[in-house]
Amino acid sequence: MKSITAFSLAILLTLVMVLNVSAQTQESIWLTVNTNAYKTGETVIAVVNAASAKPIQGFTFQIRYDPECLRPTNAVSTVPGMNPLSLPQISGLADGSYASTAPQAVNGVLAKVRFTALKGCQTNLTLESAALAVRNESGFAVPLPGVGVDEANVPLNIDKEVVSAQSPETLSGSVLPLEPPASVASKYSGWLIALVVALVLGLMFGAYKIFRVGVPTASKETSSSQLPTLQIKHGPNVGKNFTLNKLPCSIGRDPINEIIINDPHIIGQHAKIFEKDNGYYLMDLGGETFINGQAVRRSSTVLKPGDVVRLGKSALFVFGSQPL
Repeated sequence: MKSITAFSLAILLTLVMVLNVSAQTQESIWLTVNTNAYKTGETVIAVVNAASAKPIQGFTFQIRYDPECLRPTNAVSTVPGMNPLSLPQISGLADGSYASTAPQAVNGVLAKVRFTALKGCQTNLTLESAALAVRNESGFAVPLPGVGVDEANVPLNIDKEVVSAQSPETLSGSVLPLEPPASVASKYSGWLIALVVALVLGLMFGAYKIFRVGVPTASKETSSSQLPTLQIKHGPNVGKNFTLNKLPCSIGRDPINEIIINDPHIIGQHAKIFEKDNGYYLMDLGGETFINGQAVRRSSTVLKPGDVVRLGKSALFVFGSQPL
């Protein structure tokens, strides 16, 4: 009887160990804080954690906060080789992205995000979205599939008692400033949020430039031995690649376009891409058109490999090139 009991306990222990290993190797991202109670003027440290069985080449996170209670200052990543990618910040959302030229193993802290407590209040920090990035066969930065977001919401209690000014910290690692703008007009908040959602999908602009070694991103010219391409990152045609064999190429909702996007926020003939002086250009035809977050209104602007283009509210693609 004793031997059977011992054998049963051994099997149970083995099962527990296997389950624990499985839980640890599952890809996931979660948010924690060093403590839930603070005083006005103290530094709140939120920690973005991750576990991944596969090495990554970047990550991104968006933390929702109450700008009346908290002000973000910076994020610091101690993951070796991770470089910060500056993104436009909006009030109420701390948006951070990092990328590396070489795969890095992660199983713990990705980044520590610092906020300053502004006044007494009860509030929350919410990990609104996050992704781990890898490089696909084409060299593009794409989100690692199957990554779950756990522990996305943490409560904070900030006492109205004010502490004396804290000494500046000596930070080790890659520092990313997260200072929000002084003010954001409410009439622009809708498309700004849409822009942030678009930027979530894989650190596409900054990481692509790092990953695509040898592609001249500062030049207006694309080699004559290459064809321009569009890689759809968000919207009705997400995941598709279009090679622009014939220019000009019109984009819109009407069936007459070379690239048809069936989206209610896309107009019949929304934009077109054309070639001029050995360069490529995007022309807005009356819809909402943005390149790297900058509006293009009834005009044309040069397209470079790695440029992120948004049409309407959420249709997003990356302009690139491929060999003939």
